[in-house]
Amino acid sequence: MAAVFFQHAIDHVCRLSRVLRQPRGNAMLVGVGGSGKQSLTRFASYISGFKTFQIELSRGYGVAEFREDLKKLYRTAGVDGEPIVFLFSDTQIVQECFLEDINNMLNSGEVPGLFATEEKDRIVIDIREWMEKTGGNPTKDGCYSAFINRVRDNLHIVLTMSPVGDAFRARCRQFPSLINCCTIDWFSNWPAEALLSVSQTFLANTDLGSRAVRDAVAQMCVHIHRSVEDMSVRFYLELRRRYYTTPKSYLDLINLYLQLLQEKRQELRQARDRLLDGLRKLNETNVLVTSMKADLARLQPELEAKAAATADLLVKVAADQQEAEKVKAVVAAEEKEVKAMQVQTQGIADEAKADLAEALPALQAAIDSLKALNKNDIVEIKSFPKPPLLVQMTMEAVCILKQEKPDWETAKRVLSDTTFMKSLEEFDKDNIPDIVIKKLKKYIDDPQYQPDVVAKQSRAAMSLCMWTRAMDVYHRVAKTVEPKRQKLREAESQLERANKQLQEKQDALAAVVARVNRLQQQLADAQSEQRQLNDQADLTRKRLDRAGKLTSGLADEGIRWQATADQLDTQIHLLVGDVFLSAACIAYYGAFTGSYREQLVSSWVSKCQQLSIPVSQSCTLRGTLASPVEVREWLLGGLPSDGTSVDNGILVTRGKRWPLMVDPQGQANTWVKNLESHNGLRVMKLTDSNFLRTLENCIHIGHPCLIEDVGEVLDPALEPVLQRCTFKQGGRLLIRLGDADVDYDPSFKLYITTKLANPHYLPEVCIKVTIINFTVTMQGLEDQLLVEVVRQERPELEEQRDRLITSITADKKQLQELEDKILKLLRECEGNILDDEQLLATLNTSQHTSAAIQNRVKEAEETERDINTARESYRPAATRGSILYFTIADLAGINPMYQFSLAYFIRMFSHCIEASGKSGDLATRLKLLSDFTTSFVFRNVSRGLFEEHKLLFSFLMCTSILRHLSCDDISEVEWSCLVRGAAATAAVSGPDSSQQQQTAKPGQLQWLPDAAWMGLQALEQCVGVLKGIIDSLVQDHKAWQAWYNEAEPQNKSLPHYWQDRIGNHFAKLLLIKQLREEQLVFAVQQYVASKLGKEFTEPEPWALDDVFQETNSKTPVIFILSTGADPTAMLERFGERKGWLMGQRLHVVSLGQGQGLLAETMIKQAAGAGDWVCLQNCHLAASWMRRLEEKVRLLWAAFCFVLYSAAILHSCQEVA
Repeated sequence: MAAVFFQHAIDHVCRLSRVLRQPRGNAMLVGVGGSGKQSLTRFASYISGFKTFQIELSRGYGVAEFREDLKKLYRTAGVDGEPIVFLFSDTQIVQECFLEDINNMLNSGEVPGLFATEEKDRIVIDIREWMEKTGGNPTKDGCYSAFINRVRDNLHIVLTMSPVGDAFRARCRQFPSLINCCTIDWFSNWPAEALLSVSQTFLANTDLGSRAVRDAVAQMCVHIHRSVEDMSVRFYLELRRRYYTTPKSYLDLINLYLQLLQEKRQELRQARDRLLDGLRKLNETNVLVTSMKADLARLQPELEAKAAATADLLVKVAADQQEAEKVKAVVAAEEKEVKAMQVQTQGIADEAKADLAEALPALQAAIDSLKALNKNDIVEIKSFPKPPLLVQMTMEAVCILKQEKPDWETAKRVLSDTTFMKSLEEFDKDNIPDIVIKKLKKYIDDPQYQPDVVAKQSRAAMSLCMWTRAMDVYHRVAKTVEPKRQKLREAESQLERANKQLQEKQDALAAVVARVNRLQQQLADAQSEQRQLNDQADLTRKRLDRAGKLTSGLADEGIRWQATADQLDTQIHLLVGDVFLSAACIAYYGAFTGSYREQLVSSWVSKCQQLSIPVSQSCTLRGTLASPVEVREWLLGGLPSDGTSVDNGILVTRGKRWPLMVDPQGQANTWVKNLESHNGLRVMKLTDSNFLRTLENCIHIGHPCLIEDVGEVLDPALEPVLQRCTFKQGGRLLIRLGDADVDYDPSFKLYITTKLANPHYLPEVCIKVTIINFTVTMQGLEDQLLVEVVRQERPELEEQRDRLITSITADKKQLQELEDKILKLLRECEGNILDDEQLLATLNTSQHTSAAIQNRVKEAEETERDINTARESYRPAATRGSILYFTIADLAGINPMYQFSLAYFIRMFSHCIEASGKSGDLATRLKLLSDFTTSFVFRNVSRGLFEEHKLLFSFLMCTSILRHLSCDDISEVEWSCLVRGAAATAAVSGPDSSQQQQTAKPGQLQWLPDAAWMGLQALEQCVGVLKGIIDSLVQDHKAWQAWYNEAEPQNKSLPHYWQDRIGNHFAKLLLIKQLREEQLVFAVQQYVASKLGKEFTEPEPWALDDVFQETNSKTPVIFILSTGADPTAMLERFGERKGWLMGQRLHVVSLGQGQGLLAETMIKQAAGAGDWVCLQNCHLAASWMRRLEEKVRLLWAAFCFVLYSAAILHSCQEVA
């Protein structure tokens, strides 16, 4: 936490430190919320090395929980012996009995009944060891007494109290120890030096253009804070509305300013840079156009030269190509012949190979079998002294093939040869003599000489048998194949010669082809270069064409972008002051009404200009922080269109604190519901049983939450949410709500509304929320009533306007999106923009769409102006309705029972539109409507007023109409003279009032009271029509004296020309007020009758039949009773006439203690049957009125209430 230790804060820290160093020192810090009491207490506690303890409020926190916290506190101070500061704020006083315990702690150190017997025993056991060490009395009573004394020594109580309201005074009287046992430190308003040092410290590292401007802004912070303090005093004196500024508001102003300044600078700089990027691309395109035109002129001669050279090269290539084709034909013929020879030769080779394939498998099998023989196999054969017959035959056959003597002895010799097996494997099978084959044939033809048969006698002989038979087969096949082999050799030789000749011709052809290819490559290179030049020229022409389209299409946009960029530069320069005043508006002026806001901003702008702070001449909150598209969406959501309401919308959406909207007419409630309906808005009340659970879900999921109908005190469980006390743990953003940690979604939003018209929120509430006065304004209501009039008088006009507003809003939003898209494409384009056809096509489409939308918007706005002109012709009726509503709203200042909701008034106004006289002439129609509305509203409202207030109401209605700018029959000065007195008005607004001096009363006017004489002089100064009244009074004093002495001077003509000059002018009332004030009431009655008619001074008595006609099942009736009045008998007679008999269909319940449940049951039953319910003595069940209000909202049956509660007046028809 950043801290600025100015002298004011240092003084308080020193005082607190001294108190904490004192034995058993306690303090009570008195000051408005947000003045630093708790922060400085923690700091002083830290300096002293003490712990700081505070209770944590949660839903349902009560006495039991408070005492549990006190037990922990006592054990820390008494058992553990740790010095600790108990910091307790008046916002934590959930129940007044908390202070009773603290009063005891301050007085005696002991809270009666805090510890049970078992807990005391445990404390005694825990502290006995310490007692023994210190040499104290170790008995039970001695230990507990020492425990209390140790608590008093180590525990320092610091109370932080707000002096605002009656609670502090009452608590000081009820609990004297708060005064007697505490050192009181008053936290007064921060001095200007402290405020200046804080602002200078926070602004020290902020770039505001220059040091002089930074110092000026720091001074301006102080001026704004002081000016709001002064305005708050005036606000209370004039309107009796309370609003508090605290140092917390001042800190919020500075922090919000720094945050908004950074955001707006970034936003405007991005917008400006985006426009400048687009302009740079357009400028680059213009530069490219000039360069491309020069390139195109330079390329033309090169293209002509390249074309001529390419033509010559093409002729040469054609001639060489023809020669190559001839050589290619000869080579192709020879290739054909050689391929035929290759086919023939291959056929011979294939035939020989096929024949050999017959013998080769047997030969290979024999060789494999031979390889399988080993030395033992040979020894086996040799070991036969007399071999078996087939073994004998096998060896004889082997000897014959080896051209040896075919007998056994020779066979054994042959077998004994070490190279015997190798000789068989390498046997020259291609050159076996025919005689050998002839000798062998005897064996081969023998049917017994088969390998499988031989194998029965010797497996080794079988292999040799296979070999001999394979040699026979191979020789037989070889004799057939050899001629073919010879033929193959000859064919291969002939083919080789042919291939050699073909190769020579192919080499010659290759040389020719290579030459042709070189020429063709040269031609291709020349053509490619020519094509590149052509492509370059074409591309340049296309680029020029695209550039023309781009620059012509965006030419107007470029001009507008440049103008907008220049405007943004100016705005960026003025942001220092504009954002500063906007931050001041958000931080301070939400609770004020429109006129007070305008005065504040006007004075701030003037002061900024005096201090040379860059600021717009017409700086407004909506001009700095709102966009037109966003505002139109708000208006479509139900936000009134007047400037004050738009500013309220900005306060709601841009405020650093959650908004608390003073919303007696429910307009903010409706707007928020429409605004957040698509985001999953949850609506709740503090009285809901599942209120905290719903709030937890909204915080966790990130849904917006609306808490409606709050009072002047907020639930302590909301404290962490209002102050956004979030913390991070394990990468999660959490908030402690009650006794649980809840995941905090940054998209969570909280809205709070109250129906109280003039709530008194203490500073402790003001510093936690942004209080926004959403009370309907005259202009805003006038616009709403205008919609109602036009919707019924010219429905097609209003429907067309609604469609146009929706269309214009959507089109302007689309226009902004298209411009963003165009600028984004220009910014993200890499390389030459003219080569990106898709980009250019998109830009072209967007530009055409944008142009079409601009034309459509322009036409729609022109149509809207025409419609608004037509609608404005109905404004007089809306103006009259707005005047009447605010006159009715002012009645609440006379008696809190005189409250009428805006919804009820609009229903009356709508009825007047339908029921008033019709006319084809618009002026006549408007006059009929205005007169009927005035009369109808007067009858309905005066029915709910006491007799003593009816004339006052008619007079207020009359003067409000005549004071309005549309009539301007009574000036503000004249009205002030009547209300505040002529002398007071002259002192403030009279011309040259500082130089005017009262003259002495002449002797001939001794009959005139001195006060009247002084008042007449003041009237002459202020009221133009009364100029010369003093001279006339002196000169014609007899005539004036005669008029003065009349019993009813209001019915007599004024002396001489004054009757013609004044007549029934308001000035006559001023004269009567000054001269014969006791006759003012009768003069007022006469004045109202002359301006509005006698029906406004002599209202007809009301009857239940008339009231019944103007109510329905949704609109209950409230009887406002004076002492002794009882309408029950009248209601019973009326019910009998209508068929609702007492006790059958008309049910009466007298409220009182415990009767609420019976009344609810009766209402529920009557709602189902359509009966009537009369609730008597409602003033005895004030706590049950909220429940009744819910019933009024939910049920559809008709109710008649005898009620004394302002809680549901807004929904009912009042009868006095």
